[in-house]
Amino acid sequence: MRRLAYPLAALTLASASCQRTDGLYPVSGRVTYRGVPAAGAAVFFNRRGGDPMAEHMVMGVVRDDGTFELVCGALGKGAPPGEYDVLIDWRPAAGQGGGRPRRGPDRLKGRFADPKHPRLRASVGREATAIPPIELAEPG
Repeated sequence: MRRLAYPLAALTLASASCQRTDGLYPVSGRVTYRGVPAAGAAVFFNRRGGDPMAEHMVMGVVRDDGTFELVCGALGKGAPPGEYDVLIDWRPAAGQGGGRPRRGPDRLKGRFADPKHPRLRASVGREATAIPPIELAEPG
């Protein structure tokens, strides 16, 4: 259960940031690291060229089998159509502190979480979209 605390907090933030759209379309994918599911990693879709503070926050959490589905806060599953930078942050639980779970460092060393230098991109159309599998490279 502790492992889900960080992703659940991120989903709460997504709820606060997501506004009305012209429609949401289902988006799913799979994330692995060295061929193993990146369970617990947070996957964020940021609209390319947009202002992250003014744009919709769209994200998903990688399940134990490596799959994820995007959600747009209280509006539900899916993402608005458009071009996105994809950011991934993978912070395993590092214990308990002050009554809250503490998160460890990003297992990917921030390599896939820099919004100024995104390494991954995706397109969401006006239909269900299956993102090609993402195999995360060894951090340098």
